[in-house]
Amino acid sequence: MRSVTRKLALSSAAAVASLAAVAATVGPASADPPVGTTPAASDIVSVGSDTIQAFDNGLSAAYNATSPTSKYYSWDATPAGNITPKSGASTIARPNGSGAGITALNGNTHSTVDVARSSRGPQTGSDDWFIAFATDAVGWSAYTGGHAPSNLTSAELKGIYNCTYTTWNSLPSNPTASTATIKVYLPQASSGTRSFFLSALGITATTEPCWQTATPEENEGTDAAFTSNPDAIFPYSLSHYVGQVYKSKGGGNDLPGSLDAQRSLDGTAQILTASQDWNSSLSLTYSRNVYHVVRQADWSDATEGPRLKALFDRSSANGWLCKSSGTLITDYGFHSLGAGCGTRTGGK
Repeated sequence: MRSVTRKLALSSAAAVASLAAVAATVGPASADPPVGTTPAASDIVSVGSDTIQAFDNGLSAAYNATSPTSKYYSWDATPAGNITPKSGASTIARPNGSGAGITALNGNTHSTVDVARSSRGPQTGSDDWFIAFATDAVGWSAYTGGHAPSNLTSAELKGIYNCTYTTWNSLPSNPTASTATIKVYLPQASSGTRSFFLSALGITATTEPCWQTATPEENEGTDAAFTSNPDAIFPYSLSHYVGQVYKSKGGGNDLPGSLDAQRSLDGTAQILTASQDWNSSLSLTYSRNVYHVVRQADWSDATEGPRLKALFDRSSANGWLCKSSGTLITDYGFHSLGAGCGTRTGGK
């Protein structure tokens, strides 16, 4: 593991004040197609991942401002209920999470859904293209001013999530800490962040006795499960956290709330407060690409293909997102893939 010598120095009180100040300055995040707008049958619509939905709302606004032939619209992961994604589409249950988005993509045609947002990578056995556009990292967050230490090792983090360590003072690096029980939270089962985080820790179980039954929306420390919960621990997209805290890309429920990711992992600060960015020196174990997923058949289709390629391709003739979007990716806290933006990988 690589590490930096400078560790997180913010006190709990300072962290609370900092997060409160940021929360007070951000406006509400945009969500779904604008009120009164029904995407046309020829427009591109996406569903799925919570982690990249704020980015895709920004992508929609920026791309549509260029007056493309087919506009792009993104449906958020919440609230629960039914949506009709575009004109003439089938009505479907709103997909919440990467897995649900990919299921919706493969359970419908481009008359209903064109793209799944995914914060997990491709699996085998499908006819989809996973098109990478940025890099994210997943770290851990805990209640600001609570009982969690400022640093956890990977072994300790795994031990917390496989229920080896159930109290804070049972952690090898923290024997004099609180005797309180650790409250272990994960997002809902369809979450790409959940699946990536558990895989990074080497945990294959689908349930563990210490996991809380509540599954808060990923990257939302505003959930009631975390209110006045000094023993909560929760995985967090570090890009999304940077976007919320430093880039004014959060609002409403889409904020860290009671949690902060200004912690260290294996002695390496997850968040660099001076540069207002997540730390690329974290172990690559916790780094991941994020994707737009399309059907391979649509990509090669004479009508649907040009619409998708105009936005997502990486060729010299196409690919607005990778070629012409400027700082949009970093404006939302993600790290650029450079020439890797637009790379396609098959999977499901």
